[in-house]
Amino acid sequence: MPLAKRYEGKIVKHTKTIGILLYLFIIPPLIATIAAVIVLDIKSFMLNLLSFLLFFAALYLSKKGFAQEFAYKQAAFAQAPKIPYKLLGALTLAVAVFYTSFAISHRSFLHALFLALIAFAGYVLWYGLDPKEDKIPDTKDVGYKVALQTINEAKERLNAIEGQAAKIKNEDLRKRVYATIEKARKIIDEVEKKPYFVRELRKFLVVYIDGVYEVTESYIKVQESLTQEKKQELFWLLEDVQKRFDKELKKIENRGATELDIKMDTLNLQINE
Repeated sequence: MPLAKRYEGKIVKHTKTIGILLYLFIIPPLIATIAAVIVLDIKSFMLNLLSFLLFFAALYLSKKGFAQEFAYKQAAFAQAPKIPYKLLGALTLAVAVFYTSFAISHRSFLHALFLALIAFAGYVLWYGLDPKEDKIPDTKDVGYKVALQTINEAKERLNAIEGQAAKIKNEDLRKRVYATIEKARKIIDEVEKKPYFVRELRKFLVVYIDGVYEVTESYIKVQESLTQEKKQELFWLLEDVQKRFDKELKKIENRGATELDIKMDTLNLQINE
């Protein structure tokens, strides 16, 4: 298996509205750039274009940072982001403010520096910085790197299956695939909380999920030419897969109950000694 990957960040629906205030910074240089083009002022165009690009870079880096942080907070088991996108966004914003104040607004060096520091401090106070600590629950005798790698790969595979499902034209099959994905995610959520289940559920995390991916991928390639009977077979297969996933989830629940019984028996022995 390839090495585990930290979440590198992509804009998701839960983070699209974060950072709206940063959009306000790119509007003035954008207008100034357009105005410079209209009046054919090349020098003003270049200066304002650079300002716009710096503010846009700050927004882009921040968005990646917000997405990373969201994924980190949602996960019960995760490493801190490798690339501090929010810090980079804050620093880029400060540079953009300094450049715009000094080179375009012709403020003094100290005045521009002061405004840049204010922008950096305001960013940090409002948005915070990137998470720094790994979130690693008890993995018992399972190495946390192996557990995290297996869980991350299973998540990536499920995301890939979800992307494939959107291409399935048969509505019933598409819904069945989505339902299968949801059941699989429930199991992964439980494994994140108790990563020592990775060893017992390795077949589910690797073989079963990969199997669903491969079947879905193959179906998409030939869906136009398949008979209704063959589509029904796939529907039934996915139904069997869901039943299997239910058994895997039950396995986790039973394991949890067994652990509770053991701990209760241990406590009972201790208080009766």
